[in-house]
Amino acid sequence: MRRACPPPRLALPLFTLAALVACAAPEGESRTATAASGLASTTTTDASTTAEATTDATTDATTSTSTGASTTTGAATSTSTSTDAATTTDATDTGETGEDATTDATTTGVGDPEDCNTNPIPGCDDEAAPSPNGVPSPPPGVGGCPPGMARVDAFCVDRWEAALVEVLPGDTLGPWSPYLNPAGASVRAVSAPGLVPQGYISQVQASAACVAAGKRLCSDAEWLRACRGAAMRVYPYGDDAEPGACNDARTCHPAIQYFETTDDWIWSELGHPCLNQLPAGLDPAGANPGCESDDGLFDMMGNLHEWTDDPNGTFRGGFYVDTKINGPGCLYVTTAHNTQHWDYSTGFRCCAD
Repeated sequence: MRRACPPPRLALPLFTLAALVACAAPEGESRTATAASGLASTTTTDASTTAEATTDATTDATTSTSTGASTTTGAATSTSTSTDAATTTDATDTGETGEDATTDATTTGVGDPEDCNTNPIPGCDDEAAPSPNGVPSPPPGVGGCPPGMARVDAFCVDRWEAALVEVLPGDTLGPWSPYLNPAGASVRAVSAPGLVPQGYISQVQASAACVAAGKRLCSDAEWLRACRGAAMRVYPYGDDAEPGACNDARTCHPAIQYFETTDDWIWSELGHPCLNQLPAGLDPAGANPGCESDDGLFDMMGNLHEWTDDPNGTFRGGFYVDTKINGPGCLYVTTAHNTQHWDYSTGFRCCAD
């Protein structure tokens, strides 16, 4: 079902192939007028922001790929029906043809789509939002931390990207769909292996869900320490990239594949519940054992972007289509959105003292 776009509120520049005007989000405006590609939510950061996140020799590589306004992949300005302009990359949306692209099935995961113009789930109902997680019970914490968490230095971090449960009258809990934005609902964060992590969430909503669970969003510094480990590695697993270790290189952009077109209207549909239900897309939490940090945390690189508590809006780590454009691995950082922004690619995990 297509949603009508309101008149654009931002004049966006043109870049590599074409930049298209997309719907602006009713929940808040992007802090940067960005030309964007089909990769959702990976808007480039400026050099100073990236430099703050990089404290070693990898800084040069990070800033060189993530400076300036936006690098487009010749598709469009990306927004969801409830988010702002998002996303950049250096390859085309219809198959990542740039030199950083990973299209070989041996490195992009079993079942990675070959035809980016064919919808593999035509029966997905855009009015329905499945709730596959039920009401889970997280496993015991590690190092004296609350359930589902592990100790990192003096604080605790969710071991897995967070899912949500709904808080019902009488403080009972019910299932919540990981494909549905939680606007207007009372929800609580939960971290456990095998759950479909929550996308479609803003920083404000993620923070409230953490607080409802007796936790909080991680600070930028905490998130980087958790991802990089005590040795301050570039990737959760080490300093050298290991293709296939994390869920970070889906060949086809999900909006192009699901809607079977590159027409501009699809970039106003990045809140569509079916996008994260495509095969070879979003993975269950912990499904990538090679993507584990030294402290036992999973998927801090790839799968979903993860919000931190930056009041200006920052999410980190990349997502299942891209973990390179805004910096490599743990150093990937996006700062071009305010805290009300959300789309299918934005997720989170919590910290605790």
